[in-house]
This record gives sequence, structure tokens and C-alpha cells, in this order.
Amino acid sequence: MKSFQIRKAKGKRKILALKKMFLLLFVLYAFIMQSDAQKLRRSESFAGLHFDFHADPQDSGIGKTFTYAMIDSLLRITKPDFIQVDCKGHPGISSYPTKAGNAAPALDKDIMRMWREVTDKYNVALFVHYSGIWDYEAIRQHPWWARVNADGIYDERANSIFGPYVDSLLIPQLKELALDYKVDGAWVDGDCWTLTPDYSAKALAAFTKSTGITAVPRKPADTSYFALTEFNRKKFHDYVARYVNALHDARKDFQITSNWSFSSFIPEPVDVPVDFLSGDVAGKNSLYSSAFESRCMALQEKPWDLMSWSFGTSSGFSLSATKPFVQLAQEASEVMAMGGGYQTYWTQNRDGSIKPHLIHQMAEIIKFCRERQPYCFKGNIVPQIGLLYSTYAWRRIPSGGLYNGSHLDGLKGTLSALLDNQLPVEILMDHQVKDRLKNYPLIVFPEWQTIDPGIKQSLLQYVKEGGNLLITGPSAANIFKDDLGLTLSGEIKKDTNIIIGIAGNTQVIRTNFRQAVPGKNVKRIGELLLENDIRFPGEAPLATVQSYGEGKIAIVYADLAGTYIAQQSPVIRNLLRQTINEIFREPTVTVKGSSLVHQVISKKNGHLFVHLVNTGGQHNDPNVLVYDEVPPVGPLTINIRLPNKPGSIVLQPDHRKLSFTYHNNIAEVVVPELKIYSILEIE
Repeated sequence: MKSFQIRKAKGKRKILALKKMFLLLFVLYAFIMQSDAQKLRRSESFAGLHFDFHADPQDSGIGKTFTYAMIDSLLRITKPDFIQVDCKGHPGISSYPTKAGNAAPALDKDIMRMWREVTDKYNVALFVHYSGIWDYEAIRQHPWWARVNADGIYDERANSIFGPYVDSLLIPQLKELALDYKVDGAWVDGDCWTLTPDYSAKALAAFTKSTGITAVPRKPADTSYFALTEFNRKKFHDYVARYVNALHDARKDFQITSNWSFSSFIPEPVDVPVDFLSGDVAGKNSLYSSAFESRCMALQEKPWDLMSWSFGTSSGFSLSATKPFVQLAQEASEVMAMGGGYQTYWTQNRDGSIKPHLIHQMAEIIKFCRERQPYCFKGNIVPQIGLLYSTYAWRRIPSGGLYNGSHLDGLKGTLSALLDNQLPVEILMDHQVKDRLKNYPLIVFPEWQTIDPGIKQSLLQYVKEGGNLLITGPSAANIFKDDLGLTLSGEIKKDTNIIIGIAGNTQVIRTNFRQAVPGKNVKRIGELLLENDIRFPGEAPLATVQSYGEGKIAIVYADLAGTYIAQQSPVIRNLLRQTINEIFREPTVTVKGSSLVHQVISKKNGHLFVHLVNTGGQHNDPNVLVYDEVPPVGPLTINIRLPNKPGSIVLQPDHRKLSFTYHNNIAEVVVPELKIYSILEIE
């Protein structure tokens, strides 16, 4: 009995020793795996977090309540691919002990070092938020660095891109961050959207040398003002290229972008070696802003992501509230469906610390994104409707700013109305037309005042060869009237009340309109009513459809986009839908059951995906700061045009196989309920 007990005790010791050995091996393995794991580059990153607080000269004690444990908990719970943190905001004060810039007074800790140490532990990429042209402190110390405005007065906030700021402060400080603090990259804010023409002596001398123009234009109506704006835009590209190249020379793997570059703000080819595109969506109705901005970046052939502000604001930022999960999830869905990465912006406290009570909300939105990542990230959008962003026309709209994303209601409102008709839409900029035009069954030219002559001829040739074109607005119709033999009555009636009628419904709107006199073989759609009663139609239609070569051209003779932005009117939506139905008869996917659904079609890994986003909720209500309820919609009937019967249709990310029918090359499937964002995977 004693020998048995001895053997039993020895056996227990052996088992214990083996357990300790296996535990040691596991810890060693985990350490090796963590050590060998590589931080994701921005091009491979999908979900991120952004923190900034724009330190100012009154901020003292930065780092006072900032702790390693706080950041450790953040990264362990949320598991982002990257984070962006405060470095230098618009006041020009840095929140770390910089030797190259202007540090905040009385720093308590070097929080940048702490961010770097903890992000290294979790192999999370660290980017900094750095304000570019806007730097109030730099101008306070060096007034001659400032941009000079049209009135001859030095700007109190914006640096001149022609002056020493970029070489004396911006580049040295970013090099400090790249080489000393080993941050992975920079997100340069306050750049393109702050740009206006520069009237400093150096800028004007360069303008005259480049163009030969000596008479300085001060107002949009002045001769040569367009030449001045184009010159300043070109020099902005040179300014960004200067600091991007300098940072790449200093450290080849450093990743950098200028916020909103080559987006809706800069609808131009990417001719600067930025590593990725990014922007922060703020303001009211961010759901639709996210849908718009995503489509402006998606075809630029660069890695891209969009950021949602995690809070709603009003009264000049004096009032704010944190957005509930469903509101952020909707905004994220619009971005993910287009194949992009997504990040959320959370404010820091004045001492640079994060707000721990928000960590689980951050984790919740990242989890929502992760569940959908396999089915959306870097998906290739299937071309259906191309909405033309005319860079040529946009450049010629008088504006105080040069890259501020304004004067786009015609484009934005048309996009919203098309999406609300459950139509899949991409935005095509001028430089993308040549290579992509023929991929689309339908092109829309929305309310522009002019057009690049070469693109006009490309559009007409596209229709002659079997394409379909929708032209909206009286000014846009006027561009094509001679080519199409249109008879238009009188001048454009601007800012006038008209009564429109379509499918038995009426609406009075205030807009721009021009009457058309339809010729033979022209189909009329809708009526310009004489009274607010469908019994009293006038002679003029709201829209017409005519053949042109092998294709068709539809024209809407009123500007409707601005009204749709303000009202989301079903009458306007139905007018566009009925018009499009005449020229786009075989869409790849149709969605029926709710007007509160946006649709995107993509391909990835050999599978077709139909993305469905619930756009319900109070995002368009000016009296609602944030909202916490999005009622589910459904059932939705989805018809998918396919050459062969699919093996399965699976609702993701639920991994739920749905029954379907297949007849005449159309698979019909019913989605019982759409909560926020679901994806049909067709195998």
C-alpha cells in the first residue's frame, strides 16, 4: 500500500511537471507569435480608432490621468488594426514634449511615448493626427509665415504653402515623430479644406512667373481668377508632395496622407505619393455623407477609409452627445459596403487621457465591422449606374475656397434619390471616365452647368454604341440640346414654384425649370401641372426619353436634387425611378419591400455579394442630435440576374442559408428582416 502511494505521488509530480512544461511552452509560443507578428500596414487595415483633442496654450498637466493600464485595456478590449492619436491640432500646440514644434506648457507625462509602447505590445499601428496648414501658434510666433488673403491682410490661422512653414516646422516635426517616436504614420488634417488663393508677395510672384499674368484678380468675377485658382491648386499638390516625399526619404515605411486628399474635396487623379486616402465625416445626416464620400474614394485606386465622429454636435460645437451603436453602425455600413476601411473618432480629455466608459462602445462597433469584414473589405463593385462628378464643371463654380467640397447639392441629392430607389450607384470623376465608361449600363449627368468637351463627346459615343444616359436639370439639358435636337421653350426659370405630377401624386416645389417641346418618337414622363390637381396637366412633360443611335437618353427638365436633400420626397424619387425604368430595364439586382434600403453589389473571392443597408432612423431630422433606434425593415424580395442557378444564397454574417427560386436566369430570394446591414453571398 505504501509503495502504491509513493508511485501515485511520483505520478502526480510528473503530471504537474508536464503541465508546467506545457504552460511554459505555451507562454513561449505566445511570446514568439506576438514578437513575430507584424503590424498591419494601412493598406491592409480595416477597423481603426481615432483620438484627438487639439491641445491649446491653456492646457497644462497633459498626461496627469493618462496611464499605461488605460491604453492596455483599450487595445485588449477593442482590438483595432490601427489607432490615430493627438499630436498637434489646429491651435498648433503639441501634446507631447516636442523638440521640433511648440509643446503645451507643464506636461505631466510624455503620452506619445506611452501610446507607442503599448501599441507595440499589441502590434497595433500608431498614427498621429497632425494639423497641416492650420497652425495658429506658428503664425503667432512667425506672422510672415501666414497666407495673405484677398484683402491684403495676413491670415491669423492658415500658413502659406509658399512660405517656410513646411520646411521649418511641419517636416522637422513629422520626422521627429517618425524617427524618434517610431510612429507608423501621420494623418495630416487642416490641409486641403482650408485652402484659399494666396496673395502673399512670394505667391503672386510665382503666379506671374508661371502664367505671365500681372493684373492680380481678387474676386471670382475678375479676369484670370480661374487661372489663379488653378495655380494655387497645383501648388497645393506640390506642397503635399514635398512633405510626403520628405517623410518617405527619412523612413521608407512611414505612411502618410493629407486628410480629404483626392476625395470629393479634390476630385482629381492621385498624383501625389500619399499612402492612403481618408476623411472624417461630420455634421448632420452623416449616414448619407458616408454613402457619398465612400463613392468618391472607392474608384481612386488607393487604400482608403472613412471616419465617423462618434458624437453629434450643434450650436457651434457647444452641445454634443455620443452617438448610440445603431447610429454609428449605419454609417459604418455605408463605408464597408463600398469596400473601404472604417474608423471612429472619440475625443480625449484635456489632459490627453481617453474616456474609459466609452471603451465598450468602441469595441461594439469594431465587433460589428469585424463580423462583416470577410464579405466586404476590398470587394470589387459591380458596375451598374455611374454618376458623373464633373471635375471640369466643379472647378468653374465660383467659390471662396479651392478644395472645400461645396456646391455639390446637384451631385449629392441625385445620389441620395438614386440610392433611395434601391439602385446601386458609383461616382465617376472626369479622369475615371475614359477607362470605365463602357462598363456601366447607365450613366447619370446630374445638374452640372457645363462639361468637359471631350467627355461630352465620349458620352454621346457611348450612347450611340448602346449605352444609356440620364441628364437631369435644365442647365445640363441645355448642354446637349443641339446634339439631341431638343426644342426648349424660353429661358430657364430660376427659383420658381412649379407643380409636378407623377403616378397620380403631386407636389409643389421651388426650383429651376425649363419647358421642353417633345418631338416625334419621344416618350413623355410626368407632367408640369397648371393646378395642384392631376386633372389639369400643362403641355410640358417633366422628363422625356428618346433613342440615340443604339442607346437611349432620358432628360429631366427640372433641378430636383436640392429639393430631395431637404425633403426626401417620394414624388421626386418616383419620377427618377419611372424615368430610369425606361432606359435601364435589366439591372443585376432589384430590391422590393422598402424604400429605406441602400444596395451595393460586389465581387470578392469568386463570389457575388449583395449588400443591404437599412437607412431608417432620424438621421435627416435637424431637431435630432443623436438617435438610438433604427426599426428593422422587411421582408425584402431580392431578384438577382444570374447566368446559372447558384449553389446557395447565404445571409451573412449570420451564415444562414436562404431558400430561393430560379427561373429565366433570375434567382428570387426573400430576406425576412433587415436590422442594420446584411449581405447576401451568392455561391
